[in-house]
Amino acid sequence: MYPTVAEILDLPAVRAGRPAVRAGRSGLGEPVRWVHVSEQRDPAGTLASGVLVLSIGVPAGDPSVAPSAYLGALRAAGAVALVIELGQHLRSLPADWVQAARALDLPLVELRRTVRFLEVTEAVHARVVTEQYGRLKFADRVAGVFRGLSVQGAGPGRIVGEAATLLGLPVVLEDAAHRVLELAGGGAADVLRDWTARSRRTPTGAPPQGAGAEGWASVPVGRPDRRWGRLVVPLRAQDDAAVRMVLDHAGDAVTVAALLHAGPERASQDRVLADLLDCPPARRADLAARLRACGIPDGPLAVLVLVAGPAATAALRTAVDAVRSPVLAGRGADGVLVVLAGATAVDAVLGAVAPDAATVAAGSAATAHELPEVVTEVTRVARAAAAGPDPAAHRPWRAGDLGVRGLLWDLRDDDRLLSYVDGELGPLLRLPTRRRAGLLADARAYTGADGVVTAFAERAGVSRAAAYARVDRLSAALGRDVRDPAVRLSLTTALLGLAASGVQP
Repeated sequence: MYPTVAEILDLPAVRAGRPAVRAGRSGLGEPVRWVHVSEQRDPAGTLASGVLVLSIGVPAGDPSVAPSAYLGALRAAGAVALVIELGQHLRSLPADWVQAARALDLPLVELRRTVRFLEVTEAVHARVVTEQYGRLKFADRVAGVFRGLSVQGAGPGRIVGEAATLLGLPVVLEDAAHRVLELAGGGAADVLRDWTARSRRTPTGAPPQGAGAEGWASVPVGRPDRRWGRLVVPLRAQDDAAVRMVLDHAGDAVTVAALLHAGPERASQDRVLADLLDCPPARRADLAARLRACGIPDGPLAVLVLVAGPAATAALRTAVDAVRSPVLAGRGADGVLVVLAGATAVDAVLGAVAPDAATVAAGSAATAHELPEVVTEVTRVARAAAAGPDPAAHRPWRAGDLGVRGLLWDLRDDDRLLSYVDGELGPLLRLPTRRRAGLLADARAYTGADGVVTAFAERAGVSRAAAYARVDRLSAALGRDVRDPAVRLSLTTALLGLAASGVQP
């Protein structure tokens, strides 16, 4: 970043002249690219943009020089300030020169003590050269960072993170609908406040002072014929050139990464859903802001967890894509996690997944702040139901459907439950594999039929006579009459405990 006019005036070589700003204070933040000493009465064609002009006041002391014309020529040539040393040629700045500078909003500075212009130009040029060298080093660093990320096949999330680190500013990746896919370098509650509305009001681009009322800088991402989003620095940055440089490199890297990886939308949703599973109360405001920026309203919200194989997962993704309601879907710790805006879309999602392809649990949250607890509870319900003997008994499962399954799931690692299961089912578990599997299947079918032989025969796919014989064999193997309701209750509890514990029979 080039030094500003104000920073030049603060250099020791300039401060020695006791500088006083007489006009154009609003322009003191303009960058100075060079310093030029000039006493020409017509500066047109002798200056370059970004130049600070030093003078001993020859033009200002010449009555034939019109101040408005002279200063206008400086401004047109790109000069950012005029510094005049008082003394040899000029005792004070003429009032008409001060008025003309104010009219043009051009910084006009008087030096009240004599200074060596050579020392001033050397100091300024040294500062400018140092800044230019630093900019070249920064440009080389930026190119190296993003070249390395592309070679490593880094995903959009890492690229956005590196861009934010390089700039020390928040960086946001959004899609064409202004939904946030990635955020780095700032807190979500602050950066993403009213994101969609603010982003829609801000055109893509990075003019000298950023784009839109807030001075955002942004670049599009995606192939030129298919732009799918943009990278944004959502504030007015001091160093526009550095921001543009980093965004250009990062935008190209994100475009390439999106071609190599699963869609950025999916990766972003996976991360948001992962945060739902581990979100302390102190971060709830950030989480709610991220959800809103993803298009998910504050509530009410429906939560689904599906414990399913790859085929059902693919079908679920297809269903989610077809749902018009705002939705998040991704892999959770134990299956597929879906957050829907409202309950009306639940049936559409469930209808796309075969009943026997997944165990489904559902819950609802009145607000986004409740989501972490609801997600935790629905995940627990799904895992407990999937571990049971009849995971398709409910569609979807809700917390109230679990009954004793929920208690046994919570106690699944408890030594007392494991000892109970071993004591109740030990006679069966110690049998040879084939016979053990057959008797356990009969035990599950018989308890599932609540001891009704006709229902047991139907479940087992045998005749009533064969079913009675199987009940007798099961009772003999256990050493207890399974027709006794108390024995059957103990057997049911043990079977559910065995399933919850995950112990292989």
